[in-house]
Amino acid sequence: MKSQRLKLFSFFHLNMAFSSIPEERRQDVLKRCYWPLLTLAVQKHIPIGIEASGFTLEIIKSIDTSWITALSSQIEKGTCEFIGCGYAQIIGPLVPATLNSENLRLGNQVYGELLGVRPSIALVNEQAYSACIGDLYLEAGFKAIIMEWDNAYRSYPDWDSTWRYFPQFAISPSVRGIPVIWNKSIAFQKLQRYAHAEISLSDHIAYLSKHIGYC
Repeated sequence: MKSQRLKLFSFFHLNMAFSSIPEERRQDVLKRCYWPLLTLAVQKHIPIGIEASGFTLEIIKSIDTSWITALSSQIEKGTCEFIGCGYAQIIGPLVPATLNSENLRLGNQVYGELLGVRPSIALVNEQAYSACIGDLYLEAGFKAIIMEWDNAYRSYPDWDSTWRYFPQFAISPSVRGIPVIWNKSIAFQKLQRYAHAEISLSDHIAYLSKHIGYC
């Protein structure tokens, strides 16, 4: 088997409804986090994914319309790829299918109105998956979903651990499959720890360097 280095793709989750963010601090989050994120993509020419709910985009627009305009421009230029999740970050398996469908529909409507795009990839809300959810994303026009590897692997320990490096499909009861892009919770937790100066950059790079895919 020939080994090759793992290609790393990064996307950032934006959530103005996060419980730890007081409403009066939302402007600070936009200034100190969301604007620098776009600046990083533009100045360093680093292609990134940005994911947000329709509600989060509406909140940002109410604070600073120019950020929405800047994001839309970078999406059009190909610097950023937008990833959807629906209008609100609801936990899919806990609510009726009709509510999930409406949430995805309203999210796509806001994405179209504010950004002029309809995302093809969705982040599964709260990384909570159930068998019927794949159909709902397909019906909403999504072509792939992002899902956490760690929890799924914990439930199926007989899986080959190298599968996390390869494209997979989630099969629904209707026998339709939707492509799954795996993300890894430990990886983004490591990045958080680096951002809070709890580990060094060399430590973070050393962790990423351990992951090698095979073909």
